[in-house]
Amino acid sequence: MSTIRFQNIDMLFLIWVAPLVFGIYWYAWRKKQRSLTLFIEKGLIDRNRITVNYSGRRRRVALMMAAIILIVIAAARPAWNMKSETVEQRGRDVVFLLDVSKSMLAEDLAPNRLERAKLAIKDCIEKLEGDRVALVVFAGSAAVKCPLTLDYGFFRMMLDHISIDSVSRGGTMIGDALRKVMTDVFDDRTREFRDIILITDGEDHESLPVEAAEKAGQKEIRLIAIGLGDENDGRR
Repeated sequence: MSTIRFQNIDMLFLIWVAPLVFGIYWYAWRKKQRSLTLFIEKGLIDRNRITVNYSGRRRRVALMMAAIILIVIAAARPAWNMKSETVEQRGRDVVFLLDVSKSMLAEDLAPNRLERAKLAIKDCIEKLEGDRVALVVFAGSAAVKCPLTLDYGFFRMMLDHISIDSVSRGGTMIGDALRKVMTDVFDDRTREFRDIILITDGEDHESLPVEAAEKAGQKEIRLIAIGLGDENDGRR
């Protein structure tokens, strides 16, 4: 014989709501009856056949209480024939590291480098299944706009709002951005593959990106660097 177990048994304490609702309903009905008696004499009430449908009231109260009790039981999450199953989660952690410096507004790629990069990221997201994704933008500083998530809809929404104003400081500090990803984005959950996809126009202001990339390699994080545009165009 299977045993019923409640996954959220504390919710059963709310069962007292049913008698409370009944008490409130009964009190309101009694008060209404007293008010009617004070307003109209009892003999006049009987003479004019002012009646109340008691059976209908009782039925409504019973249905209301039954509904409350069933809702509370459902909230307690009853279950039976429970079986333990180990689920092994596979997939990648993919962090898109996007340059939002002013040079990304160069129009050597239509409509500009930044918008073309955002379109490429969206195309990449369409190919992912079961992989967690994150979005970090950088210029002179870096900011995490979307932590690691399986919610691709939220990721796309955050990506749509990215502009050169998404970070407060100008410039391009690729090394600092890489270090922020390693410290603030990747968590302790075990993943077989961890990737950083760096999208930039290639300019850097002495932030030691090579050293940061080497540190990522030591942590078995794969770095994929994608350069955009003509290096002689759009310098700001």
